[in-house]
Amino acid sequence: MQFKKPYPDLRAFIQRLEDEGLAPSPEADRRTLLRRLSLDLTGLAPTLEEVEAFVQDEGPDAYEKVVDRLLASPQFGEHQAQGWLDIARYADSQGFEKDQPRTMWRYREWVIDAFNADMPFDIFTGDQIAGDLNEKPSFEQLVATGFHRNTQTNTEGGTDNEEFRSAAVIDRVNTTMQAWMGLTAGCTQCHSHKFDPISHEEYYSLYAFFNQTQDADLDDDSPFISAPSPEQAAEVERLDEAYEALETRLTEGEDVLDAVAEWLEQTDHPTKWKTSEPFALKAESGATLTAEENGLIVAAGEVPQTDTYTIKVDCDLATVTALKLEVIKRPDQPGPGRTAHGNFVLNELEIRLTPNGEALPLRSASATFEQVDYPIAAAIDKNAAGNSGWAISPAYDRDHTAVFRLGEPLKGQKGLPLHVTLRQTHGTMHVLQRFRLSLTGDPFPILPPSEEIQALLAIPFEQLDIDQRRALARHVLKVSESLAPLHEEIEAVADERSSLAMARPTALVMKALPQDQHRETRLFLGGNFLTPDTELGTLEPNVPAALHPFPMDAPRDRRGLTTWLLHEDNPLTARVQVNRTWEQCFGNGLVQTTDDFGVQGTRPTHPKLLDWLALHWQKDLAWSQKSLLRLLVTSSTYRQSSANSPELLERDPRNTLLARASRLRLSAEQLRDQTLRVAGLLQLHPLGGPSVTPYLPDGMLPQAFDSYIQPVSTGADLHRRGIYTLWRRTGHYPTFATFDAPSRETCTITRERSNTPLQALVLLNDTVFVEAAQALARRAIEEAGEDPADRLSHAFRLALARSPKSDELKVLQGVYDRAEADYAADPKAAQEMATMPLGPLAEGMPLTEAAALTVASNVILNLDEFITRP
Repeated sequence: MQFKKPYPDLRAFIQRLEDEGLAPSPEADRRTLLRRLSLDLTGLAPTLEEVEAFVQDEGPDAYEKVVDRLLASPQFGEHQAQGWLDIARYADSQGFEKDQPRTMWRYREWVIDAFNADMPFDIFTGDQIAGDLNEKPSFEQLVATGFHRNTQTNTEGGTDNEEFRSAAVIDRVNTTMQAWMGLTAGCTQCHSHKFDPISHEEYYSLYAFFNQTQDADLDDDSPFISAPSPEQAAEVERLDEAYEALETRLTEGEDVLDAVAEWLEQTDHPTKWKTSEPFALKAESGATLTAEENGLIVAAGEVPQTDTYTIKVDCDLATVTALKLEVIKRPDQPGPGRTAHGNFVLNELEIRLTPNGEALPLRSASATFEQVDYPIAAAIDKNAAGNSGWAISPAYDRDHTAVFRLGEPLKGQKGLPLHVTLRQTHGTMHVLQRFRLSLTGDPFPILPPSEEIQALLAIPFEQLDIDQRRALARHVLKVSESLAPLHEEIEAVADERSSLAMARPTALVMKALPQDQHRETRLFLGGNFLTPDTELGTLEPNVPAALHPFPMDAPRDRRGLTTWLLHEDNPLTARVQVNRTWEQCFGNGLVQTTDDFGVQGTRPTHPKLLDWLALHWQKDLAWSQKSLLRLLVTSSTYRQSSANSPELLERDPRNTLLARASRLRLSAEQLRDQTLRVAGLLQLHPLGGPSVTPYLPDGMLPQAFDSYIQPVSTGADLHRRGIYTLWRRTGHYPTFATFDAPSRETCTITRERSNTPLQALVLLNDTVFVEAAQALARRAIEEAGEDPADRLSHAFRLALARSPKSDELKVLQGVYDRAEADYAADPKAAQEMATMPLGPLAEGMPLTEAAALTVASNVILNLDEFITRP
């Protein structure tokens, strides 16, 4: 991309250095500078090749070329998205007690893509807050509204959905004001702000902007949209085209037209069915089966969870070609099944000549109605599993018929019994209560037409419209022997489409309520949704009077709120985001309370600089995030050495005066990512995609109230970047939690940087870091010859982009020598250190040396220089 040049030197604004009698530090050496720049822009340390190329590039624009390369890297968006996801309280779970899984990763992917594409911040803002309110919102704009669908959902039994819907709206108000305006508006949920000029009433006027969306703390997190990957979208298109071609064939294909004509001719000679008189009825559960008039069989007694019925029927026919099963609605009850709603699941139907004999082969099955995902064909697929069978939801309120055709006509059985078995293993009382069995010897038994088909039969075929012909063809398709291959083809395509639909990810989105369903907004006394202020009346969307006015021509909805946030009269939005970006590059914001620009926040350390940056970014750089970052990282202030002195440490311990660069402990994700990268394990492709789960401590899952376990990922997914790690609010990835990553239950503007003994224990002992030490040791053995000193030096260079000093190498050599001696005496310990969890060594790689070098590599990966941005 093209950036405006030249940039002014920010040192013109750093006047306090002179006032304090201090001078800026010299520029950092190239290796240090590249490592700092790469970590800040992409979150990853540079490779040895990248370092050497930069060191050797003597061109006047060498540094700027590296900056442009890193800004154009796909890894730029991944790293920049990390901080925004904290603000957006992104997580892969719903939160609260059950904390069930939630599919949100398409929003994360949108954020990564937005940063990589350098989406201007005003568009970035508008799409996230109100993308759904555009006249024709694109798929990407809808996905962007996931920003405010990251609110928590409470699925605990007995909770009030309105309470937690209101909590979500409150969270949206608080997050919006803090993320864009740097204001702690949440204080005014219960009372007027004690410091900032925001009243209790004005808070609920802000609330009104977010109170008209369809989400309502529902268990399924609706509304959401289908969000297929590009590969899935292409597959969907292929299957849709195939299905459409088959649909056309149903009404135009000669073979179908011939089969329909043959079937219409057969309907003039209906199949003759002989009602079977049942006897020796048995229910495996102990329920009572009774034979009533006209062959009706009725189940009674306590309703079991599952059951298997076995019925003997007399065969009064010389030849049997098919069995008919009629399921008959209960009088004054919902349906033919014993569930409260009247459904049932027939998992398998079998016909035998003797009680323990082989089941007779069944050629096909057809029914007057089939429940989606529970077709009649599943009742003869020789799979009696609970989720494979025939059911009739939602058509409980009528009788239904199924016809089962024998593979070969059965002859010579007249006067002898047939044994019919109905297996019902679905569970939850999905068993039949009323049904009837009949037999036929017709060579072409047909399924009795449904009421819909009977109505079509009353119309001459040539007068049927296209939809009526298709409906008739669908019925014939189920019963025609000649169309069986076409039926199977259509079913296969339909199954593929269904499976793909279930596999496609979804994206939670904002969706506005229709005007006639708008809610009233009232002030909550004490912030409690149960105590709305009835005297004050309803509140319309509005903004605090102390801030800039609401634009006169803007709609009073989330679009209008976006216009207000980005308005040229608003001094805060640009200043807040510029300050956040400054903190990313320099360790502290120009306003050090990055999350609070209100009265209680700190004053800017360099007010003129903050003013100029905000206006320059908004006006001259057109809200470009990459241009803003380029301006900061190409400044001489950024490029200073971080070397400290006793004088600077005493006079400016927090580096407020910017007389040097700040050394910063890496974030949780950066620590893991760069460790995996120098070890050669990090998987950078593909960009985006579902969340993955790294190694977890034994016993971490399941937790209290868990109903699911997230399995640890395998293969390449095990070593994806930290941004793709599954973010479960109540089961936070322990390594990230240890290094101050938030649980993201609420908006987090700035992460704290703590320093605890537990962090050292994690870096020394956590599985992922031990595995990385093993991999780094193997790289050193494979790439640096046989001399242990050369291997140690190479591992050091891979990690820190510089060669070790003589005293550093001496220490590492001592660590290596002691470990080698210990492991030579204990081969079992050597085996464990060198191979677990990474796996077997390459052929010819020495075990003891690999174990000793793993220990030394572990030391390198724990150095302060490695875990700190220089």
